[in-house]
Amino acid sequence: MNWRKPIYILKLRLRSPALLRNLAEFERTQWYSLEQLEEYQNRQLEKLLQHASQHVPYYRKVLQECGVLKKGNIDLDKFSEIPFLTKSIIREHFEELKSDDLDRRGWFQNTSGGSTGEPVIFIQDKEYTNKSFAKALLAKKMAGKDLCEPEIDLWGSTRDLFRQAEGLRAKLDNFMLNKRLLNSFKMSQEDMREYIRQINTVRPKLVLAYAQSAYELGRFSLEQSLPIERVGAVMTTAGTLYPFMREIISKAFHAPVFNHYGSREVGGIATECEAHLGLHVHMETQLVEIIDDQGRPCKPGEEGEIVVTNLINYAMPLIRYRIGDRGIWAKEECTCGRGAPLLKTITGRITDMFLTKSGDKIDGRYFNTLIFFRSWIEKYQFIQEELELVRVKIKKRAEPSLEDLREIEEGICLVMGQSCKVEFEFVDDIPPLSSGKYRYTISKVLER
Repeated sequence: MNWRKPIYILKLRLRSPALLRNLAEFERTQWYSLEQLEEYQNRQLEKLLQHASQHVPYYRKVLQECGVLKKGNIDLDKFSEIPFLTKSIIREHFEELKSDDLDRRGWFQNTSGGSTGEPVIFIQDKEYTNKSFAKALLAKKMAGKDLCEPEIDLWGSTRDLFRQAEGLRAKLDNFMLNKRLLNSFKMSQEDMREYIRQINTVRPKLVLAYAQSAYELGRFSLEQSLPIERVGAVMTTAGTLYPFMREIISKAFHAPVFNHYGSREVGGIATECEAHLGLHVHMETQLVEIIDDQGRPCKPGEEGEIVVTNLINYAMPLIRYRIGDRGIWAKEECTCGRGAPLLKTITGRITDMFLTKSGDKIDGRYFNTLIFFRSWIEKYQFIQEELELVRVKIKKRAEPSLEDLREIEEGICLVMGQSCKVEFEFVDDIPPLSSGKYRYTISKVLER
């Protein structure tokens, strides 16, 4: 019996009634038709733009200049004329992007994890937190886990782990939520044996994990013949879930895998449902665009850059924010009955693409194929240091043959050009980024 649930709901009624109202609303709106969701989204967008025009100095000017704000009214037909927001603009215009009514918003600062570059600082508020948490609870329910059923988080963000592991209130919340935290920064063989033991003891309804961490633990389980007893589901986030990773995770955990897409800046963006045809966009809280290199909307099936407008953060509105990821709209509707459109896949970061001397962009997923079936490689990372210099970092299990190295080098030069220089660097480990995420490919050329 899930005795924790009624107690936790009582606590929410007393301390966070808005969160319960938001959860009930999102439970209902997830079954709206696409037309109903678009109407709902437009109302939220108009409210956000009206607020931004009145309280955010940066947008007061921008919305007038692009024609969205006319004589105090919002023209949504001009929305696509709003210039894109970038991390550099946030840094440069930080003070102007703050809402002038912060003193009544219960605001706080947050930061992105960054990649190899500088993290970006932004502001969020209590309303954003409540609605984001409600969406997170619903996302877990889509994977089959109800409130306060057993959950294990294999997590890699040190600030999240610290915040949730310290303090009486945080520990009590974790106890009532029936949640146990495991640190994915500690993934030695001894750590992974202990994690498997804990999973088999708890038998969680859901394992929430960084994609790379779930993959590493799953691979270790299969290679070491240390079986993970069946769990309810695995939800992966914070990194690209490649097909080969999904296969290993599903096999090792004996469970379906649900992909979840979000970011520190805007929260949850899209979640995979039980039909596994793609990720449903959270239209109530996010407006998602996918654009080509000229900034035009991509058609379903076309890969492009993801642009997000967060509809619930009034403390520092992020409107048409270039989040740095790439994705593809699905061509078909989902069979589950939810009306929200599907992201077929999140293909990776913009800086997962490599730029050739001739100006072509090479999808980072190509480089992963050069490593397939090379059992002597434990971890790897391709880094484009310069236009014609690719460094391959490898943590090896055994000594490679010269033929293997030559094949990898030839595969790189095949797409990057024969004049491209390839350097191999053999290392003791390839740690994740400061955010806990792991990157297989990084282009420092596109990062500049």
